[in-house]
Amino acid sequence: MEGMPSWVNTVIAVGGVLGTIVTAVATFFLWRVTKTLAHETTRMAEAAAQPHVVVTLTPNRWSMRHFDIHIDNTGNATAYDISIAFDPPLENGEARGDRVEIPFQKISVLKPGQGMVSYLSEFGKLKGKTYEVDISWKRDASSQQRQKNSYTLSMLDHEGVSRLGDEPLVEIAKHIKKIEENWSPVAKGKKRTKVDVFSGFDRLHERREANRMRRQWQREQEAHSSKNAQSDTPNSQQ
Repeated sequence: MEGMPSWVNTVIAVGGVLGTIVTAVATFFLWRVTKTLAHETTRMAEAAAQPHVVVTLTPNRWSMRHFDIHIDNTGNATAYDISIAFDPPLENGEARGDRVEIPFQKISVLKPGQGMVSYLSEFGKLKGKTYEVDISWKRDASSQQRQKNSYTLSMLDHEGVSRLGDEPLVEIAKHIKKIEENWSPVAKGKKRTKVDVFSGFDRLHERREANRMRRQWQREQEAHSSKNAQSDTPNSQQ
């Protein structure tokens, strides 16, 4: 610039260089902060979305003397390649037999909130026992890393438990079953049921009865009127 000392131009040039350097440094740190925030956001999202698999033994809804085995994914992510082990090992009840494998030892996939249930045995084979349960699964089907959940399951929790009546759905099912049992002989023709049917003949008979009663009432009224007229005639002659 004309008319300005040379040192002013030098100061302006140095200031421009320093401004460029400061902008570059600020951009670098902003990039680092953005990258860190993105990494932490991803980590928090992954930590929040986790499968969690649990196994429980609960009374059957139809009978408290029989128990079911339940497996549920209570987490918010899908679990893959699920493996379950009980110590001591579970035993099948008489209804299942010894040749049938214990259910749910291996499960391929469970979605979030999904559960599976199967009958296991009578309470007599479980009474008083305490089980060490080990469950493992994969969060990613293609990964080799497994997550684990271990806990103690005591059947003493069910000692002395009683129930007053059945669940409403069970009561409805029992009533429907009773209706089916009562109706089955009728449907098969082995039993006849009495049906009160009001047919056209019944309606015609009802109308005839009504007409007959109306005519009878009219005759009685006419006879009564005639009798009153006869009783009034001598009085008028006198």
